[in-house]
Amino acid sequence: MLKKLFCITVILTLCYALSGCAVYNAAVDERNISKQYSDTVITATILSKMVESKGINSLDISVNTYNGKAYLIGEVDSLAQRNLVISTARETEGVQSVVPYLLLKNQQDFCGTTDNISMSAGLTKTLIGDKEIWSTNVSVDVVQCNIVLTGIVASDKEKQKIIQHANAVPKVRSVTSYIQVQ
Repeated sequence: MLKKLFCITVILTLCYALSGCAVYNAAVDERNISKQYSDTVITATILSKMVESKGINSLDISVNTYNGKAYLIGEVDSLAQRNLVISTARETEGVQSVVPYLLLKNQQDFCGTTDNISMSAGLTKTLIGDKEIWSTNVSVDVVQCNIVLTGIVASDKEKQKIIQHANAVPKVRSVTSYIQVQ
């Protein structure tokens, strides 16, 4: 089953990479094509390793890679699982450093999946609507009503505007920005 899921993921990634969206994203990305490709391979490799691992629920964790720095964002069942996720990423070829934002699952938390999805969609819509920023360069993840931003932008002004939009999202508990200015 996991191999089938991995194959589907690879096929979808390749379809996306060959689509017009990928061409547009490559054109507006602050990284050169070689670095974008390298980062994409790192992300895919980490995700593949997580899917193959019996101790990791890969559906609860997103991976974003920028300039060799892997960002792990999501929820884990235990500290042991957190450590396994981090070591899996660190052991991946090409990874220069790992930045984990991995929270322990909290079943009593009033902020659920629906809230997280709604917050992410609302912020993404706001970023797309703001013509002063390149929203395609920023990934938005929401974990337990905490917004985590990753990506690369051209200026501090753009970065601050994105953070300002994130802080304005209703119900947001915190905003963590790993956005790099290049």
